[in-house]
Amino acid sequence: MRSVAELMTPRPTTIEPEASALAALDLMIDAGIRHLPVVDRRARLVGIVSVDDLRAALPFAVSLRHPPSLDEREIARDLSVAEVMTHGPLTATSRTSVADAAGTLARFRIGCLPVVDDGHLVGILSETDVLRSLAGGAGESEARRQDPRMHELDLLVTELRAERTRILRRLGRVQQIELESTQEQREVPMDAAEHAAHAIQLAVDEPLAALSARRLEALDHALFRASQGRLGVCEKCGKHISVARLRALPGTVICVRCARAAT
Repeated sequence: MRSVAELMTPRPTTIEPEASALAALDLMIDAGIRHLPVVDRRARLVGIVSVDDLRAALPFAVSLRHPPSLDEREIARDLSVAEVMTHGPLTATSRTSVADAAGTLARFRIGCLPVVDDGHLVGILSETDVLRSLAGGAGESEARRQDPRMHELDLLVTELRAERTRILRRLGRVQQIELESTQEQREVPMDAAEHAAHAIQLAVDEPLAALSARRLEALDHALFRASQGRLGVCEKCGKHISVARLRALPGTVICVRCARAAT
């Protein structure tokens, strides 16, 4: 029978209860996660805070894709993690069976279980980990069971390749329109109205084509880094860049924290 140790995320990102709720949200966005174990200064588990907790407590729409604005930060800056977290959460040990852990998740309708051995937080098991295990079965590689992020990056690369194809098709269409318009001007002189219509069409298509070309360059850079095994690794601190950030800014090579430190 499989144990929690086989599916959990080891050494999870944590936060202290005195930290601000906004800091918890920043960590979730940066790491692309939905739950944060809350530990005291002796690294003992005291609570758990989820994105749903933040959505219920913060006075603005919370998204893991878009950081809050400066105005939103100002109105929520005094709210602490301790005020919104679940105190004394249910836990599992690394030796707990996956079946028992799944039963606890379902019975209490919770999204994760912190994993605690001998009083120390050693990991976290989410409902996604359990579902992925059921879906993956025996065919899933051991490396991907141990590192769900690899699976997320594979899915991201597939998304980026599909987007690249769509952009190339659009750019090809814009170039074809320009070519056809040029040929028409040579063969059949346009009157003033036709010239105006042509100018309007170019005014709409050319800026979009320029933006698409920049996005295409970012996608190419991301796919090259993926081929080198470096996609999602911050070039400044060496930590992970969240999948959400890579989806929005595929060409980025630094994480949110390093980007903020540079401004």
